[in-house]
Amino acid sequence: MTSRKVLLVENDKELVRSTVDLLQSRNYAVDVAYSGADALQRLHHAPHLVLVDYALPDMCGIEICRKIKSDEHWHSIAVVVLTDSLIAPEEMESLYIYGDDHLARPFDPAELLARLEIVLRERQGMYQIDEERQVIIAELNRILDQELLVPFFQPIYSSASMRILGFEALSRPSTNTSLSNPELFFKAALAFGVYTDIEKLAWRKAFGEWRRRLGLGKLFLNCTPYFIGNNPMGKEFFAGLGVDPRHVVIELTERAAIHNHDLFVEKINELRGLGIQIAVDDVGSGFASLDTVAEVRPDYIKIDLKLIRDINFNSLKRNIVQAIITFCHQSGIITVAEGIEERSELQTVRDLGVDAVQGYLLGKPSPETNKDIFEKKLVL
Repeated sequence: MTSRKVLLVENDKELVRSTVDLLQSRNYAVDVAYSGADALQRLHHAPHLVLVDYALPDMCGIEICRKIKSDEHWHSIAVVVLTDSLIAPEEMESLYIYGDDHLARPFDPAELLARLEIVLRERQGMYQIDEERQVIIAELNRILDQELLVPFFQPIYSSASMRILGFEALSRPSTNTSLSNPELFFKAALAFGVYTDIEKLAWRKAFGEWRRRLGLGKLFLNCTPYFIGNNPMGKEFFAGLGVDPRHVVIELTERAAIHNHDLFVEKINELRGLGIQIAVDDVGSGFASLDTVAEVRPDYIKIDLKLIRDINFNSLKRNIVQAIITFCHQSGIITVAEGIEERSELQTVRDLGVDAVQGYLLGKPSPETNKDIFEKKLVL
């Protein structure tokens, strides 16, 4: 096992001797500095932890803490300050701000060892988290710079004719990291401030492939309220993407993220003025989705796949879906049943009067498709 390195900063030689013996008994590799200036020089030896006396002859221990924590190369080094029991309140506050821990003399040697162990474990965890953050940020930037998003298209069929109504575009990052999971990918993009750039790239790639391969029917695009609220989406926006807005259906996700409903509805109505239609996803999954239906008055609702799963065996699900369909038909809203995987599910929702259907039974998301599919009636 590799020894963890401690830099002991202490000018009392007797205390140095006893503390070094204690630390070495627990397999710590100890370097010693007898002054603040010497300690700052020895930081280049990359210790894991600095154990520093508060009262040094040339520099206060707090000053060493400040220098360590304010330096981009040293800030990850843990710092424990040894004090006497008479510390002024304002100096104690500085200890909390700049030090990872502090311990007043006289102390029990076992307590010192326990404190050091806890601080090092916490610091190691923080260091790993920071490393992971840097890896994720680097990968997000690589995906953006190299445009490594691949649009997949899943067909949506008219329930009555079983002919293509349109496609839902789904973006998949081309990466071998954990970001290959689309949900984690978009959450990371939002967390690290590149969500808008990622979403714009996803839309641009989706529109480009849709024009090249399809160019017909409706194109359903997942969109968060955050993206709508933070981007000017007028004629110029869609002209820049090279698409006629009348082909676009914006599929709203993450209803909980709508903080200002009035402003959000205003932006939705501006999009409608361009000919864009609006869909609400996962209706039936909770009260938030029903609230969004009432606020937004969508052109489409997509019935949550949890209600569709095994609907042919569950009379309560059938009653709920029937109620949703009846409400939508009375309100001029087109219904889409998503997540259909079994013929019996398909037959049941068609019998209930759903307008359109989507799911693995009818077609899995794929980057490979073409407009020939519009000429064919789906036969199962």
